[in-house]
Amino acid sequence: MSDLSNKKSLTALLLKYKYSVIVGLLSLTIVDLCQLSIPIIIGKVVDILTLENSTYTDLNKYALYILLIATLMSIFRFGWRYFLMGASRKLEQSLRNEFFNHLQSLDFDFFNKRKIGDLMARTVNDIETIRMACGLGMIVAYDGVFLLIFIMIAMLYISPEITLYVFIPFPILGLVIYRFGKFIETRFGKVQESFSELTESARQSISGIKVVKAFVVERDEKNKFEKSSKNYLNQNLSLIKVWAFFQPFIAFIAGIATVIFIWLGGMKTITMDITLGDFAAILIYLTMLSWPMMALAWAYDLIKRATASLNRINEIFSIKPKPEELPTINEFKLKGDIEFKNLSFSYNGKKALDNLNLTIPQGSTFGITGRTASGKTTLIELLMKIPDVPRETIFINGTDLARISKNNLRKKVIYIPQETTVFSGTIKDNITFMKPDIEQAEITRVTKIAEIYDEILNFPDGFDTRVGERGLSLSGGQRQRIALARAILFKPEILILDDVLSSLDLRTEKLALQNIVKEMNGKTLIAISNRVPSISGFNQIAVFDSGRLVETGDHSQLMSNQGIYASLYKIQTIQ
Repeated sequence: MSDLSNKKSLTALLLKYKYSVIVGLLSLTIVDLCQLSIPIIIGKVVDILTLENSTYTDLNKYALYILLIATLMSIFRFGWRYFLMGASRKLEQSLRNEFFNHLQSLDFDFFNKRKIGDLMARTVNDIETIRMACGLGMIVAYDGVFLLIFIMIAMLYISPEITLYVFIPFPILGLVIYRFGKFIETRFGKVQESFSELTESARQSISGIKVVKAFVVERDEKNKFEKSSKNYLNQNLSLIKVWAFFQPFIAFIAGIATVIFIWLGGMKTITMDITLGDFAAILIYLTMLSWPMMALAWAYDLIKRATASLNRINEIFSIKPKPEELPTINEFKLKGDIEFKNLSFSYNGKKALDNLNLTIPQGSTFGITGRTASGKTTLIELLMKIPDVPRETIFINGTDLARISKNNLRKKVIYIPQETTVFSGTIKDNITFMKPDIEQAEITRVTKIAEIYDEILNFPDGFDTRVGERGLSLSGGQRQRIALARAILFKPEILILDDVLSSLDLRTEKLALQNIVKEMNGKTLIAISNRVPSISGFNQIAVFDSGRLVETGDHSQLMSNQGIYASLYKIQTIQ
């Protein structure tokens, strides 16, 4: 769902820190006024030196003025840098935190359609570009405009005629800057997109390094990365071409203005229409004028880049989590049966579940099995409200699941999906992910339940062993059992395991399941498993085929039915 009402702008972002910005700009204004006064003082000094009655006292006076100005500039330079650059850093932190929190609030479907590398690039690179515009971009823009206006005023005060002639080329410069700004925004947008692709390419290759090496496709990965890297280079070079035109063109315009002044100002000085001091002052101002022109072009470039990045950030901000369709119940009693009534569900027009009616008794051990793609995982994802749940089809303790808030449900029901997630960090960090302050004795207890304790002790640093990005240093079975220990530590009322022990040998899997059943005594344990013998001891087992519930009962009942369950059990227990 998209919503453009909260679209952010550079101005709105800066207004959050308006007091810092105001103090910083006032400091920058004082620095600029000090700079602008120096040519006037130098002009006075030049005029004094042309007089026969000049004295050291006059020179000392103006030297003292310049020393005082230099002191003021040093003090207020610190002021504008601290307040303006500080405000941009605070803005960056606030925007990045808000963006990350927004990502956390989005639904599972959003992440299924997005590349992680692209989201990382937006979180880091795009927000960094926005910070540059709100910090350095704002500074050089204000500095450029302020100096340009006051240099023009100062030059007009000295000689209006010369100033008007000198500024003849500048409207051409303004038109060129405006036209090229559009090119900058478009091309920088492409740069950021290519950076996202480069980030995603690196992320995929590094996170899947075991597969890459197992299939000896390092060369293919190298070629894919080089292709992304070359595209990023080409997009940057395309942008550089635009910027490369700016500086020479600005220098050319400044050169034309200088030629006009030297010819016209020199004539005016010879004819005594202006003094030599006035000539020197205007020449210094004209030299200073190159910076405002450069600053405005630079600021325009930074702002256009930030506009492209802000568009990418706003694109994500415009996507909102799907609201709960019904008024939600935040507090509810989880104790009670789970009922599925006439539940049908489809993905992209393909039916995944067909008219399901099933009851999972409270406090039972309930196994789910069946052939591949028979709707087992879909059933559990609906129970966890990952996709939208049809109304009045799933009930917990008689309450319609559609009315139970997602957050409250997921605090009390722990679901471990097929693809277990292990974060970079230590084994202890991963186990205590949801309860970081838990005591070591409890950590030891849950790892023993998950049958991973002895293996952890054999690691170089025990529980403090670092597991690398996504747990690459661990085997699949070790990752699964660490995720299991993490879930048990939470002490859920309902624990759902989606084939999470599939990487273990049968003996270890059997021991782990026995431990879990004992731990969950009086609570509900639901386990999906393609290994039928693993769940044969559960109170009740449901068998699925092509989205339909085809069998239910305990092990002995299902074996006597001679159906799918019995067939799978016999195949998997052949010695």
